[in-house]
Amino acid sequence: MFLSKTECKLFLTFLIIYFFFVQWYGWNEQSHFSLTRAIAEEEKFEIDSFYNQTGDRSHYNNHYYSDKTPGLSFFTVPIYATWRFLYYNFFPLSFIQKYSGNNKFVSQSEGDVFIVSYLDPGFFVFTSMILVTIFTSSLFSSLTAILIYKISRYFTKNERHRILVTVVYAFGTLAFVNALHFMSHAMGTFFAFLSFFLLFKSKKEMPKKELFILAGIAVGFGIVVEYSIVLIAIMLLVYSFTIDKHKSLIFLSALLVGIVPLLLYNFFILGNPFDMTSSHIDRQIYRTANPETGLFFSSGDVEYQEKIIRSSFFPIEDLLKHFHFIPNPNPYIILRLLVYPYRGLFFYSPILLLSIISMILMLREYRVEMILILSILFLFLCFLSMRSNWWGGYCFGNRHLMPIVPFLTLPMIYTFNKIGLKLVLPLVFLSIFINSLGLQPAEDDMYDWNFMRPMYSNELNSFQILGNPLLTHYLPLFLTNGPRSWVFENLVNGQISVDIRVNPISKGANFPFSAFHVPFLCLIPIFLILVFVWGEEVINFVKKSFKE
Repeated sequence: MFLSKTECKLFLTFLIIYFFFVQWYGWNEQSHFSLTRAIAEEEKFEIDSFYNQTGDRSHYNNHYYSDKTPGLSFFTVPIYATWRFLYYNFFPLSFIQKYSGNNKFVSQSEGDVFIVSYLDPGFFVFTSMILVTIFTSSLFSSLTAILIYKISRYFTKNERHRILVTVVYAFGTLAFVNALHFMSHAMGTFFAFLSFFLLFKSKKEMPKKELFILAGIAVGFGIVVEYSIVLIAIMLLVYSFTIDKHKSLIFLSALLVGIVPLLLYNFFILGNPFDMTSSHIDRQIYRTANPETGLFFSSGDVEYQEKIIRSSFFPIEDLLKHFHFIPNPNPYIILRLLVYPYRGLFFYSPILLLSIISMILMLREYRVEMILILSILFLFLCFLSMRSNWWGGYCFGNRHLMPIVPFLTLPMIYTFNKIGLKLVLPLVFLSIFINSLGLQPAEDDMYDWNFMRPMYSNELNSFQILGNPLLTHYLPLFLTNGPRSWVFENLVNGQISVDIRVNPISKGANFPFSAFHVPFLCLIPIFLILVFVWGEEVINFVKKSFKE
């Protein structure tokens, strides 16, 4: 059996809760969704029919394209197409007509163009948004958590510790919020960690050729889903060499096979498999985007921007331009990425601090794995510190750090074994609480800093705190409104067309506060679900407690 009883229960728990809280921020999801719809409905890669619904787009050869990696959209095409077939062939015509939506929209000025958001695109579109999110980010986040549970058996035999580290990952880290949004990070993370899982399994049991092939294809396709996975792929290639030198070539070959869809996609659109749509961002929106370097500035002093552009560096900028990077790692940003209140990894998931302690404990038995994890962390920190948009844009926490989270979660088992759960649980509860704050509408305070103006550099390259949105934004909203479930709030207010956009613009900016809303009420069905799934374990635990 592929999944044990416990694994099935964990998977079901994660997937249901993720579904219950799915959200839709805006441009990023819409860019992926537009490509999905273009392929499924029109059998083409151009998103010309949907381009005005997202600012995250590219423009090339008089056509519009998503500026995102295509893997997420590729995966959801059959999901969207199947649902479209079922809906328009089996639902009553009267229902389809009644819930077809309307053409009313609100617009947002960006540069010289307007981005539109349709107030009510209809039941089919709303349900499609939910389905593509559930069957990608929610599904693969749940599967990544199960991989952590599976691999944890090599580190401990304590079942409580194994379940706890899995739950910590699912709800106490960035995995929680990233599981709720139709973005590439959760899915890319799964394929990267699956590759590591297969290699590690091969090392612990037997280095089978089949496992190396699957591991290579997995991390290769992970790159098709999320570009940053290439950093993990490099380190996993080195790791495979430490397991079996000859089979590492098999891993490399399979990795190259895995990225073929991305190369073909680039070739069909741009005529060059190594070019990327992200290097052709729409300059009508990013008006000062530089076509040579790929660096872009949404605001600020033009003379300062041109000075940065003139200081271009070759040849490495030809690679980095696709990711809007600057030349060298910035130690101040690295520090901000780790511990600062503005989206620092350990600030948003303090439980991960135990991973640093754990790596010392795992040094003797798992030296190579410790070096691998530290190397992946180091690479991500360096590259993100070189990125102009290093904080991640409009989101909760720093979504760009998501791929390293499962690697950092795994070593915590050592700490659980050494110091016991009594000292660990406060950090567990704190991390889960912090990440539950991400159920509120997100913020992007860094844009308020006008991040490309000259003074920004002085403020950034210092120990100055740039902001603390957990205290100033998320916590006040959480205490006032409780955890937000757009699915629950729509349904209890009798809305069949469930709008998961934040805020649900089809219902008005103040929905559901102009209707029925009781803060924290949505936790009741979550509690009932947990009792239903884990009732047997709860009863046994209570009986055992009374006997003791």
